[in-house]
Amino acid sequence: MPGNYTKLVEVYRELKAAAHPNVTVGIHTVVSQFNVREVAAVRRHVRDELRPDSFITELAEERLELDTIGLDITPTPDDYSRVVDDLVEDIDTTPARGVAAVTQAFRREYYQVALQTLKEQRQVLPCYAGLASAQIAPNGDVWTCCTRAESMGNLRKTGFNFSKVWTSQRADELRGSIRRGECFCPLANAAYSSMLCDPPSLMRVGWRWLSRKLRPAGTPAAKIFSEVVP
Repeated sequence: MPGNYTKLVEVYRELKAAAHPNVTVGIHTVVSQFNVREVAAVRRHVRDELRPDSFITELAEERLELDTIGLDITPTPDDYSRVVDDLVEDIDTTPARGVAAVTQAFRREYYQVALQTLKEQRQVLPCYAGLASAQIAPNGDVWTCCTRAESMGNLRKTGFNFSKVWTSQRADELRGSIRRGECFCPLANAAYSSMLCDPPSLMRVGWRWLSRKLRPAGTPAAKIFSEVVP
């Protein structure tokens, strides 16, 4: 839409000017085939000109809810690998504060998971979609996640009894399929929930956050992490 970016910047500056102590303001960019080679430039513009509390990205995917099924929008692993290198360097050199710092630590782990998933075309992180998270579609369908978009049951057809849908045979079938690794995706929301349920991921995220607090000025976080956690 013409003028959208101008409106975005106006709203962003108003939010930043409010300066509420319990509010962090971040900027989120989707990485697709259309902008994958410009993400580094976008990141520099955001950091130098707008200076948000956090800057994050997510891979563009074919998703039913976004009407992108059949569209070639996901970047190649090689192209995305260069983006991840740039984003990880950005995180290591531009530490966030407060709650944003915790989110940043999870985001750093997510970038690596998303890249590995894209390269290997498999679940590299045990997925807890349908257990730790779910999504309700506008028509009342309850999905394990918005990438798979397969219904566990419909709330309208069960008198809005979520428990009945959540404990249905169909829900168990979909959970079993996910547990067997019959699907994979780099969906950030499901990845965050899965990291919270995965002890190795939690340890990596926690150590990266802690090392940022403890490391001497000018020492790369990756150096400390590699020395303690091979």
